[in-house]
Amino acid sequence: MKTLSKYIVSEFLKLLAIAVAAFIMLFIMIDLFENMNNIMKNNVPLWPAATFFIYRIPFIVGQVAPIAVLLSVLLTLGILARHGEITAIKAGGIRLLSVFVPLFITGAVISAGLFMLSEYVAPITLRKADAFRRTWFSAQKRSFGAEGIWLRTDSGIVNIRQADFRKKELHGVTVFTIAKPFVIAGRMFAREAVWKNGGWVADEAVVWTFDKDGRAVKTREKGAGVNGLYSPEELSGVEDIQKNMNLSELRRYVKNLEAEGYEAFKYKTDLYGRAAFPLVSFIMVFVGVPFALKTGRHSGIAVGIGLSVAIAFSYWVIFALSRSLGSNGVVPPVVAAFFPDVLFLAAGAFMLGYVKE
Repeated sequence: MKTLSKYIVSEFLKLLAIAVAAFIMLFIMIDLFENMNNIMKNNVPLWPAATFFIYRIPFIVGQVAPIAVLLSVLLTLGILARHGEITAIKAGGIRLLSVFVPLFITGAVISAGLFMLSEYVAPITLRKADAFRRTWFSAQKRSFGAEGIWLRTDSGIVNIRQADFRKKELHGVTVFTIAKPFVIAGRMFAREAVWKNGGWVADEAVVWTFDKDGRAVKTREKGAGVNGLYSPEELSGVEDIQKNMNLSELRRYVKNLEAEGYEAFKYKTDLYGRAAFPLVSFIMVFVGVPFALKTGRHSGIAVGIGLSVAIAFSYWVIFALSRSLGSNGVVPPVVAAFFPDVLFLAAGAFMLGYVKE
């Protein structure tokens, strides 16, 4: 039985490697077409352009691994069933689920590996990819850290603690006016700024101006403009650079954000989601095994791909809905992050109970 389990796991890993490689190539092709105009327009040399796509690979692997695992499970067991090997296992008096235990263990190991990848590798490579974008593509330089969003403008530096581009609002805006040679000439702080009449405007702002002797003058301004920032449409996506942060950095950012009185539902949902998402690969093994055994001899490549798409789409719909509810504070972020995993794990366990030994 050990030899049989090794055979099944080896076939699964072969198909998994092929599936992951295919998905990586597909994603890179899409990225290439999306960025080709920028690459050509900015005359990016071949090797820097290639490294940009290489830096994206760890993130892509983390995203495609669950559906690749599901597809590999369905195809592996589908091919075994089509060749009558599942029937032979039953005829030999071997319990099916005991044969597939190593497959479940492999799924757990993959999930653990994906967690390590998303925690220690992907944030670093995504920062490098983002640095490439800022260097070659972006007109407005920006970065994201534990203190929020940092933007470089023509007149200085802007720090934004939180952004909601759907509502066209910025929260906790600090503007540093920089004079040559890199001397702070002024500072403005606004708790909130909104997009009005083609510009960012704060209803009330505290403004400090500094003279050459270092003396500071503090004033309050009504309807102060935040100059140098692009429109919400051009800035959209900058708050999503939290994907470049690992768990400890994101946890610290959420803690600081809440300490200052800002809502952090979106970031807390993403924080818990970092722990929940790698588990999906293991769960997909749990779901894929009973599905493959149910289809029996009718399984094949077409059936495996069809089931993979259907199951992955179902998970994505529930995942997106749950994340949306968590990000808007309708349900607790921890519930929003883990609900899809718990639901599909329970469904897989339920279906396993009906597998005929």
